[in-house]
Amino acid sequence: MTEIVTDAVVLRAMDFRDNDKIIFLLSPTEGKISAVLKGVKKAAAKLKYAGEPFCFAEFTLARRGGMATVAGCAQKESFFGLRQDVEAYYCGSAVMEIASVFSAEGQGDPELFGDVIRALERLSEGGDKKITLITYILAVLENFGQKPVFGRCAECGAINPAFFDFSAGGALCAAHAGPYASSLDAAADKVIAAADEYSDRPGAYRCGDVPAKKALALLADVFSRNFKKIKSLEQLLLL
Repeated sequence: MTEIVTDAVVLRAMDFRDNDKIIFLLSPTEGKISAVLKGVKKAAAKLKYAGEPFCFAEFTLARRGGMATVAGCAQKESFFGLRQDVEAYYCGSAVMEIASVFSAEGQGDPELFGDVIRALERLSEGGDKKITLITYILAVLENFGQKPVFGRCAECGAINPAFFDFSAGGALCAAHAGPYASSLDAAADKVIAAADEYSDRPGAYRCGDVPAKKALALLADVFSRNFKKIKSLEQLLLL
């Protein structure tokens, strides 16, 4: 049996047997980890908080064979406010879904982990939740060398691009749009470009709810077409 002690955040949890849960964690050093949380559904369970989404803690995991078991947990932050606001909850859930897409078991990524914690902190602080989510998505895509160009043509730099093609680098002008390019909503392009520009000062940029939703709809489409459908993001757009 081996023991792992690591900081981690709960990506999601699912019921397992009568009183247990399986939690899916993101660790900066271990990557994605699945672990059994035993007896957590009992009324007097001491580690109930460890089975809650967004829980950020130092986990002690005992591994024998494939599945790990939670042997201890010292909570650092619950981000409880995310569960009291519907918009914040869906934004936080989208943060976790996207992190799950870009993480793998046994492959730590401190940069991705840092992006997740910063996004959850900002969502908890109140600010513009949609802009916070947009900024997070752009940061993750950039870290993995997948961030599209917005605000100008990816080929020639012309402003006010009218088309978009992820495989061609992002936004495109009419002269460089190929047969697979789709039309680009000008408001969505403007919001994403501005959010990217103010990424180091996320509270400095604000916009209306409608253009922010258009921007998130575009990013949701990018993920659906090129990575995986982000269900929480699509649910957010229905609010």
